[in-house]
Amino acid sequence: MIISSEPLIASRGCGETCDHVFRGSGNESIDEIQGSEFDVMQTFDEARDNHDKYAVCHFKINPKRNITHEQMLQSVSMLAVEFGFDPDTCTIVRHRKAKAGEPDADEHYHLYASWRNSAGKCLDSSYMRVRQEKISRTCEVLFGHDIVKGRHQVAVICQLRDEGKADIADYIEAHTPDLYEPVQSAFTAIQHQSALRQGGNLGKLRQSIRDLRITSETFSEMVEGLSALGVSIQKGEKANTYIIVNNENNKFLGSANRLFEMTKGEFANLFEALQQGKDTTFALSEGESPVNASEMTGEKILSPMPQVIPESTLLSSVPKLTTKGIPSGSGVSDIKADHFAMTDSMSREQKASIAFQNEEANRKASVEKETLANQQKFADDLLQMMSDFDKKWKHVLKEPFSDPNSRNPVLIREKHESILKPLRTRYHVERQKWFNGSSTRKALQEFNNALKKLRYDRDDFKALDILNNESDFLYCLNWMADFYVAGRERKLREWQTDNSVKSYLKAKKDFDELYGYIQKTGDVELLRNALRNPVYAFQQMRKTKDIEATMTAMNQSRDKAISIEKKKNMNNDIIPVYT
Repeated sequence: MIISSEPLIASRGCGETCDHVFRGSGNESIDEIQGSEFDVMQTFDEARDNHDKYAVCHFKINPKRNITHEQMLQSVSMLAVEFGFDPDTCTIVRHRKAKAGEPDADEHYHLYASWRNSAGKCLDSSYMRVRQEKISRTCEVLFGHDIVKGRHQVAVICQLRDEGKADIADYIEAHTPDLYEPVQSAFTAIQHQSALRQGGNLGKLRQSIRDLRITSETFSEMVEGLSALGVSIQKGEKANTYIIVNNENNKFLGSANRLFEMTKGEFANLFEALQQGKDTTFALSEGESPVNASEMTGEKILSPMPQVIPESTLLSSVPKLTTKGIPSGSGVSDIKADHFAMTDSMSREQKASIAFQNEEANRKASVEKETLANQQKFADDLLQMMSDFDKKWKHVLKEPFSDPNSRNPVLIREKHESILKPLRTRYHVERQKWFNGSSTRKALQEFNNALKKLRYDRDDFKALDILNNESDFLYCLNWMADFYVAGRERKLREWQTDNSVKSYLKAKKDFDELYGYIQKTGDVELLRNALRNPVYAFQQMRKTKDIEATMTAMNQSRDKAISIEKKKNMNNDIIPVYT
């Protein structure tokens, strides 16, 4: 998981960022999980009115594997605690689009948190990058994802140990190879956005270069394969530096050695050897040849390859990849296809067969993920439907004493008796001990305090001896139980006579009917309509129910007529024949 952030200046407005987050054309889908564009605009307006420099902090949560709704909320809560903003007032938007080389991570999240909270305190922005990495690594451990090596990994581990989270720190350290080696990214976010504006995609380009590395026998073949991608290699301004440019406009896209995932010296040596006409063949075992790109993706692989060499023979020596880490139990995001590793020492036929098996595994996992994702989406939409209804009627006072047991005189009497009787009995026991006057006074004080708390200190009971007379004590219990019930029933009736409550009760009855019908039938289209317009959805449900009732009545009438006809024919010794 990678978490980044950017404080947005209030005077520049929110037009550019909102266009990308709420209407970005490069996304397959955009879902507003919490808040809206209007909330972001309002936060910017308030910041300008208060003459604040920053309006919001724009966080981006980019997991390496899709996470569930609960895991996303957990990540947001950790960010809120770390940086000091209210998670209930922030705006959360989910983007869905495919990522190059990451088939299990097609979702990322945008989070807008107000720079100044309701108490007037600004967001804590010191050492944000290190603290963001700390939350990213913690989430990876909690969710069972692979540990990403960040630029501040050592500082994150030290900070976690200082916070008493040694188990998480030890897990991160154990699963971070070359911990003290500097991290080198293939490209920066600025380079990626610049390439997108020029018609290139560095993520897809890097994945295509990885494929070229598998399918090419020599470095020269890799370089020649770049022309099919619409890019080429040129010498950079610095020594031993080479860059990749777009062939159409000769614009810079990125560093060649980073996109080829090589060191600068290794790439420079290979490229210079290529220029001098030297052999740039990759080291392969004797008698082996690389797999052609057409054989990796074309239709030829679907039939002839598995027929030439049995699958069991090919896969017996193939190392199977396993997912390490702590299981997250997240459902949809935990579904991963069983992939087989591909190494340079394998033969052409083995690589082709493995590519086919991995493709089939990806397809099956994708179908299973889609099925579970639809079920999760249906459940989330049902919760959203209920949440929208509660928000609409939140101005209505809560129903007083809604539990019928709270208006039951028998249960109220039993509760009061269970409180008062032990204290009363204790007083009488202490009173029998003539030498224990302080304990007697303490027991009496506790009994009187309980009477006062339960409102038994009334003028109606002044002539009664609740403490010493058993019949008076029982009379007071019965009287107060009826008194409690009468008061609570009166409050409930007053609540029910309120006009806004009447409207709420009618709407609640219709909502419960609609909610139960959608939950029972699983009607996705009706649920979508209910989220947009509950009244229209309720009318649709009523029409559907009327049609179903009419059809049921017609079937019952038909069955009854057939039964009567059959009985009549049997009485007349006629055997009916139905077609």
